[in-house]
Amino acid sequence: MLNAPKTVSRRQELREDQLATATARSMTFFEEHRTLLIAAALGLLVIIIGAIVFSWWQGQQDIEAAEALGAVLASYEQGNLEQALDGTAGQPGLLAIADEYGSTATGNLATFYAADALYQLGRYEDALRYFEQYDAGSDILGASALAGEAAIHEQQGDHAEAARLYRRAADAYASAATTPDYLMAAGRNYEASGDYAEAQEVYQAYLDAYEGTPNAPLVEALMARAAAEAQ
Repeated sequence: MLNAPKTVSRRQELREDQLATATARSMTFFEEHRTLLIAAALGLLVIIIGAIVFSWWQGQQDIEAAEALGAVLASYEQGNLEQALDGTAGQPGLLAIADEYGSTATGNLATFYAADALYQLGRYEDALRYFEQYDAGSDILGASALAGEAAIHEQQGDHAEAARLYRRAADAYASAATTPDYLMAAGRNYEASGDYAEAQEVYQAYLDAYEGTPNAPLVEALMARAAAEAQ
């Protein structure tokens, strides 16, 4: 028994015509831009492969940095800061690790330790350079690095910059062990720079967060002094 011929609706015909037209246009576009499209695809492939290779290389670099840092940290922790910074004949020190592996997480940590060791040795210009190179996060080390920069600027008499950095340190990581000191240091340097309004603001921030602490009466007195100086 013969099957009855299928009827095709006008809507289906239009859909098929549109599909055929779109396919033809796509083929024409590809033929006209074949070279460009192939080059773009190859370029994307190169980028993907490059990203994979770079990620692997970064991992290897971080492993090397971790091994080197682990070997030198004992000197740093024992207070042998010069040796920690310079290393030995067979072992790179913090400076070499920071310079060679600074783009890795472990190398970045070595940068912080190098900056801190230089600061403790009184080599403030070098310490400032490494503190500035350190990729600070929103953690206690990041806040400490900002405070280290601030302390150096304060010693150099740049009180406005010191105040700004101390305030950033206070905001970077909230800790009852460090934030109050950073806020007081920020206020001290705002006063030294003549910015009494900002000094009052950070003193008030201290009192809002740490009211009732042993230093709160002192901060109240400092705030009153800054208010008097502002008049």
